Amino acid sequence: MKKFKTIEISEYEEMLKEISTSKDIELDNYDLLIYGGGGQNKKFYAALKANLDYEVLWSGWAGPNWAKFLSFIPGESGLVRIVKQSSFYELYDELAAHSVSDAIYIKKELTEKLTEEVKSKIWRVNFDLFIVKEQNSFVLTSEADETIWENKQEKYFYDYTVSTKIKQSLKKMITRENKNIK
Repeated sequence: MKKFKTIEISEYEEMLKEISTSKDIELDNYDLLIYGGGGQNKKFYAALKANLDYEVLWSGWAGPNWAKFLSFIPGESGLVRIVKQSSFYELYDELAAHSVSDAIYIKKELTEKLTEEVKSKIWRVNFDLFIVKEQNSFVLTSEADETIWENKQEKYFYDYTVSTKIKQSLKKMITRENKNIK
């Protein structure tokens, strides 16, 4: 199991806003994807399909197959491509508030393979494997459905993996270098 880092809530929100506006997020050759790990109902992803700012690549039950009959429990997960970068913050914030969620920034040619991996998994995909050897790629994982108090500050849990070759501006945005991170 990963050991998550903590981040002040205001710093977390600033990071998400930077991802939503950064000129270094280049959607011509890369995809910015969000994987919501559960916590939504089926209607959430159905409604999202009608929003032109997003493309739902997959949605389905997040738990084990035997628990599907518990449809009254919000357990839908989904993989969504961000079409309009400025819409990233709103969706990621919503998904992470209900379950562990991931933002994945990868070359477009890897998206289909990643989507197939998501469809074939019963539980969570290790997205890190898709970016480690790539350039200018990252995975950001966070859980904003609960907070902790640390040094008299309210914080969320989060973690990240950046590719071995990445623009320093992207790395600083995700790792929050020189910021209040533990």
